[in-house]
Amino acid sequence: MKKKLLLISLDAMIGKDIEILKTLPTFAPILEKASIVKSVETVYPSMTYTAHASIVSGTYPEKHGVITNEVFTPLMNKAPWYELRTQNKAQILPELAQENGYSAFINSWPTLVGANVDYVIQRAGIHYPKEEQESEIRKNSNAVLTQEMWDYCAEAWTLPNYYSTDKFSALASKYVINRYQPDLTLMHMTLPDHYRHSHGVLSEKLVDAYKYLDDMLAIVVDELKAQGLYEQTTFVFCSDHGQVDIDMSVNANKLLIENGLLTVDEEGNMTDWQAYVQSSAVSAHVYLKDPTDQELTDKVYQLLNENRELLYIEHIFTREQVKKTYRLDGNFTFVLEAKEGSSFGFNIMADYQNPIMNEDYRVSRGTHGHIPSKGEQPCLILSGPGVLEGKELSVAKVVDIAPTCAAILGFEMPEADGRVLREILVD
Repeated sequence: MKKKLLLISLDAMIGKDIEILKTLPTFAPILEKASIVKSVETVYPSMTYTAHASIVSGTYPEKHGVITNEVFTPLMNKAPWYELRTQNKAQILPELAQENGYSAFINSWPTLVGANVDYVIQRAGIHYPKEEQESEIRKNSNAVLTQEMWDYCAEAWTLPNYYSTDKFSALASKYVINRYQPDLTLMHMTLPDHYRHSHGVLSEKLVDAYKYLDDMLAIVVDELKAQGLYEQTTFVFCSDHGQVDIDMSVNANKLLIENGLLTVDEEGNMTDWQAYVQSSAVSAHVYLKDPTDQELTDKVYQLLNENRELLYIEHIFTREQVKKTYRLDGNFTFVLEAKEGSSFGFNIMADYQNPIMNEDYRVSRGTHGHIPSKGEQPCLILSGPGVLEGKELSVAKVVDIAPTCAAILGFEMPEADGRVLREILVD
């Protein structure tokens, strides 16, 4: 009988959340037999799409190319997100699993629209309004999404956003497990991230988020039990990033506008640019229209450096520095890291300093995008066949997750940057 593995990303889960999970009826029995890593080093910037690309490929952004959530697109106020499998340049766990004889199911995992696996249910990113979700899901999924399946999951859309998307994911997994019993399933659940954005990193309300997710996990677990698959399934719960609390946002593009490097019309639409700061919340990428122009490069650096206090800048990294230190690379010229308590906003017409606004994740009460060492750290939980019971590692990296999952299933990921966590696996 083939091995089964269920990899679930609980967005923004941190090490301190494990104590909550131990009290919940569906999570608790799984954690009783688990090995745990309470502190997992994420990637830079610590953004959902960047980290999920690293988790599923075992590689750093310099290799897979997903360098933040949104693709830098000059003169567009609403940039597209890194949704497509083709935008992730690295090998990925589910496609390699299929090459090694396993069936795979991708359920709402960021960056994998169009992945070459048997079953793909790819809801739109949570940045899409609820009313646009159905058309995006139908466009992004493959033939496994039949009308019967859609009707089966329809009750999810009676719920508020985030609750609805997580319930859709749970019901979709139940449906696919019932009919196809995939060997490898990837799921992404979003509610902890939403609660932290809205209420703060260590809000007591997180208990409510995990109670809801426990109910969603029960939908999947009950189906595994009904199919006789529960005992042979290895559960891997991972996280993409932690968060930090902020109390203000900064508009760095105002400085560029005032110095003639960015032009906007009366409605705030960009009409021309020489330099632009793209927010990744607590960090930002600085793009130059002509990155080979040394005079422009020097001018922008001088402006930013002279206005560190005004813009609440903690670090100004060059492209070479972030490539060497964080294995991040792209067409940007600089990367900015905000000071504690602040993040970079997206509204180019805003003042220099602005209050937080929960409607935009980049400037909400809790947010991310920061260097990996900051704030509360993500964690990793493994339980089931192939995993030792009761082991605890002090540290690991998000790039270790995919090669470790591959090892549990019995194959390798030769291009991964991460390692197999053999110290918590059965020989």
